[in-house]
Amino acid sequence: SKGNVISPEEVSNKYGMDAARLFLVGVATPDKDIDWSENGIEGSFRFVNKVMDYFDRVKIGKSDSKTDSKLNKTIKMVTNHIENFKYNLATIEVRELFNSLPDITSKDVLEKSLKLLNPFCPHITEELYEKIGNKNFISISEWPKYDENKIDENYEKQETLIEEVVNDINNVKKFVDNASKVFLYSIPNEIRTYVDNLSEIEKRTGLKVSVYAV
Repeated sequence: SKGNVISPEEVSNKYGMDAARLFLVGVATPDKDIDWSENGIEGSFRFVNKVMDYFDRVKIGKSDSKTDSKLNKTIKMVTNHIENFKYNLATIEVRELFNSLPDITSKDVLEKSLKLLNPFCPHITEELYEKIGNKNFISISEWPKYDENKIDENYEKQETLIEEVVNDINNVKKFVDNASKVFLYSIPNEIRTYVDNLSEIEKRTGLKVSVYAV
């Protein structure tokens, strides 16, 4: 009646239904109406493409303790959010998980990550699940269980520090023309966190970063 209807066919042809589903679930809550956003679905479309690109380059090997911690924490959070109908919060956790996955990790990590994404992007996850060597359907596979012993809160604190410094650097970049390098000064007990994650900081800021204790 308001003349603001979006055609499903148009959305499917332009973005694919997985991107549309991820966007709608990501903004939906049981107590609120949904406002269609072109910018929102384009963000979901970019994420779907990012996941597809990741599986084109990822190599199967061993997982590290940081990735195991992030995965198990995400399984715990997403399971809780879905059981409480907080699908929008679940999608945030899943996005953060995929943004943190390394280019070499175990098949178990890849399988469980895809299972968490499957309720929101059922089509690409079926394709990618087969791509990493599975014959059965992901949609009828067992939901992953988390191991509390593998969750290390220290990694969560480190992730928060890295996220904050990346945001700070990117905000400063807006006021500096042709910036190519950053000098990052840290208190001594946090410097190891930044040094160990230097490549991630540089990748996400597009700048060369040098870290010093202060």
